[in-house]
Amino acid sequence: MTVLVRGLRKSFRQIARRTEVLKGVDLEIASGEVVGLIGPNGAGKTTLMSCLLGYLHPDEGTITIDGRAADDLDIRRRTGFVPERMNFDRHVTARSFLRYMARLAGIPRSQADDRVSEMMQRLGIEHGANKRLSQHSRGMLQRVGMCQALINDPSYLFLDEPASGLDPNGVILARDIILEQKKRGATILLNSHQLSEVEKVCDRVFFLSNGIIARHERIRGAGLNAVVTLLPGSFDPSVIANSVGVAPRENVVTVPVGDDADLAEVVREIVATGAGIVEVRRQTADLEQMFRGES
Repeated sequence: MTVLVRGLRKSFRQIARRTEVLKGVDLEIASGEVVGLIGPNGAGKTTLMSCLLGYLHPDEGTITIDGRAADDLDIRRRTGFVPERMNFDRHVTARSFLRYMARLAGIPRSQADDRVSEMMQRLGIEHGANKRLSQHSRGMLQRVGMCQALINDPSYLFLDEPASGLDPNGVILARDIILEQKKRGATILLNSHQLSEVEKVCDRVFFLSNGIIARHERIRGAGLNAVVTLLPGSFDPSVIANSVGVAPRENVVTVPVGDDADLAEVVREIVATGAGIVEVRRQTADLEQMFRGES
């Protein structure tokens, strides 16, 4: 396992008493895996991520990343982090900030400018490269934050609400970048309240509740549904049921399938009945229902 956490406890003093936020967290993340961390507000998600980054020291328990401590300098050099809200020096330009982060990451001066330009273009912020950060919108600042986290092709990515403040195009971009980083082999922990996005990128999810990992579920490979939206008035429900074994609910039919080849066969069978199809989508898991069971 790349990331291994055992018996993690962390508490904070509040006036005259201590509040225990993490109460014995155990989790494992394999190399190259994308794992989601979900739970209600106050469950301890950000505290857990801060411990994994070495920013907070646990009261009890152990954290190892590739067999090393979370605050090991070599691990930190290979780690990218996107907090929910970035605290920038607002008087510098986006390009100057990212050039500084590139140099901190160990990128040679001769290569830093090219790398910064490449990342700004990928994140769609090159048009604001020479504007002060104080002049950027909330969503643009979030893209700058993603840029700095990715500047040195990190082995480990810790993302705390990376799509916070992003417009729809930005949310799609964030999803695509996570999948690109997974393909590259990065190990990723994603803390997000956007369950639909978690479903699309994560291999597994951990449910954090009352300071412990209540359970974890596999998303990819957990089961696949073909969700087919039919054109109203174009189909006979009984004919659809006879064809694919499942009756539509209103104008949507959801059919369990084994893989994408089975999904394609379901679509062919529905088309053969003469029904009009408006939309076909894959549904890998009902994460919302999983979450409702924990919250």
